[in-house]
Amino acid sequence: MRGKYKVSVIGVGNLGSCIAYEVANRGLADEIVLIDIVRNLAEGNAIDIGQAIAFRNNTNVYSGDYYDAEGSHVIIVAAGKPRTPEMKTRLELLDVNRRIIGDVAQKIRNLSGEPIIITLTNPVDVMNYLLWKYTGFPRERVIGSAGMLDSARFRQILSRRYGIPILDIEAYVIGEHGENQVPVFSMVKIRGEHKRFTETEKNEIVNDLKRSALSVISKKGATIYAPANNTANMVEAILKDEGRLCVCSAILNGEYGVRDVSIGVPVRLGGGGIEEIFEWRLDEGEKRLFHLGAESIRKAIESTLYS
Repeated sequence: MRGKYKVSVIGVGNLGSCIAYEVANRGLADEIVLIDIVRNLAEGNAIDIGQAIAFRNNTNVYSGDYYDAEGSHVIIVAAGKPRTPEMKTRLELLDVNRRIIGDVAQKIRNLSGEPIIITLTNPVDVMNYLLWKYTGFPRERVIGSAGMLDSARFRQILSRRYGIPILDIEAYVIGEHGENQVPVFSMVKIRGEHKRFTETEKNEIVNDLKRSALSVISKKGATIYAPANNTANMVEAILKDEGRLCVCSAILNGEYGVRDVSIGVPVRLGGGGIEEIFEWRLDEGEKRLFHLGAESIRKAIESTLYS
């Protein structure tokens, strides 16, 4: 019989509230606390989500403050300004969101227990690093949610391009959640068989992948359902101690030849957070792109910490 689980969501606008709903709807937690600087928003979403699940489970969804997050098993950080259509890259959010993340870190670092932090605030790799730095939590318990979203987009593009059902495709994106993301073409499988790509195909797919998020944002204002669902999958892997393969932004300490940077890598995700980082064998082009992304993130971190 499982124990009682508590999840807190900090920042419950469109994305945070959708994550809270998905976690509640799946019955993953016994308690879900919604925290937002706009208290009425948190209260309204808590009531709405509670009514939505009234015929499904007994999850207690309520609004609160940071002290209500005490004893949380997972804390989801979705606070901050979201990316808008006119923004060419997520790094444009750096200045405004670093202040918000600094404030969040100060308020959660002394909470009791050993909460696992899942970061969604963009630019997610940099913000995840800052949360780790400012809270002092072990690196396995501070995790950025982005890699499985990028991987989902990659799979959708491949499915539509080749007319293959999406569940028959195994494909992942690692590296920076941004311009230097690394679709791992060398490991793509379709119905269990490795797929080969021409350079032209790769270039076209990469271009489609880079446009994917902005295509949604320009049409509906924000990406919501996909990041919310993929984050709920991470929460499920943690609370059910599944040891699931996920691509997450993780603090590296020598893996892939990179240190002191948070970047998307394949991990085993379970009850302790990141339980293992897998070092996949990449081809030369993938390695180069991965390290370009790591350097871009490093420069952004340095500009944030020392400016």
